[in-house]
Amino acid sequence: MINKLTLFWILIVITKALIAQPYVILYTKQTNRNDELYALKVGSGEVRITRHPAKDSSPDLSPDGKTIVFTSERKGWWKIWKKDLVSGYVTQLTDASSAEYAPTWSPDGSKIMFTSGRSGNADLYVMNPDGSKLTNMTNSSTQEAWADWGSDGFVYFSRPVNGNHKLVRMKPDGSQLEILTDRNSNDLMPRLSPDEQKLLFYSDRDGNLEVYTMNLASKEITRLTNHPLQDIRGDWSSDGKKIVFERGNKQNSQHIYLMNADGSEQRQLTTSGYNYSPRFADNPAYLKFN
Repeated sequence: MINKLTLFWILIVITKALIAQPYVILYTKQTNRNDELYALKVGSGEVRITRHPAKDSSPDLSPDGKTIVFTSERKGWWKIWKKDLVSGYVTQLTDASSAEYAPTWSPDGSKIMFTSGRSGNADLYVMNPDGSKLTNMTNSSTQEAWADWGSDGFVYFSRPVNGNHKLVRMKPDGSQLEILTDRNSNDLMPRLSPDEQKLLFYSDRDGNLEVYTMNLASKEITRLTNHPLQDIRGDWSSDGKKIVFERGNKQNSQHIYLMNADGSEQRQLTTSGYNYSPRFADNPAYLKFN
C-alpha cells in the first residue's frame, strides 16, 4: 500500500512534469541563399514563420507572445518589421536609407529597440510598437550595436573603446553610462540573466570567439564554450537554466546549440541549412506547431 506522504510526492512529481513545457527558440534559417524566420520546439520539431523571396532575419518575440519583430530586406536594405501571430499581418516599421537591424523588445512590451545608421553611424534607437515616437538613445560619434533591454532597467550593448568593443550599460535616458569590461578584446552582444546577476556575451579574449558570462557584482568572467569553431550570439532561457547559441565557421556551416547555464551538456539542435540569431520564445502560445 502507498501511504499518503508517498502519494503526495508522486502527485507533485507528476504535476511538475505536466507543467514543464519544452523550450521554444526563434532563429533564422538560410536555405538556397534565402533567409526566413523559424521556431524550434526542443525535442519536437520546427515551424516556418515567414515565407518571402527577400531576406528576413533576427526575430524577437514580444512579452505577450503575439508579435515577432525582425529585420528584413523586403523593401530595400535591412529595415525593422513585425509580424502579428494572431492575424498573420506583416508591417514595416522603419524606412531609413541606412541599414537597421537587431530589434529587441523592452521587458514590458511597450518599446522596440534597434540599431540604425540613419544618423551617420550606428546608434541605438527606440520606438513604439507601431513605429511612432522614434528616438535616438545614444546619439554619439562612436558605434553602438547588439543591444538588449535588461529587466533591471538598464540597456546593455557593445561599444568600441580604445579600438575594441566593450560591454556597456546605461539607463534608457542615457544616464548612468558604465563600461563593464576593460580587457584588450572584443566583447559582444550582452544579455542579462533572468536573476539579474550575470551578463552573457561572446568574446575573442582567448583567441577564438567563445561564449562567456560575467558576474556583475564581482566582474568575474567564466568561459562556457571551448571549440575550434566560433561560438557566438547567446541568449538565456526565462528560467535561467539554459543558454542557446550558434556555432559554426560563419561561411557554410552554422547551427543552433543548447547548453546548461554552466556550459555543460552542449547539444546541437539544427542539422540542415545555415542557422543563426537564436532567441528564446518565452511566451510561445501563438506559435503554431504541427
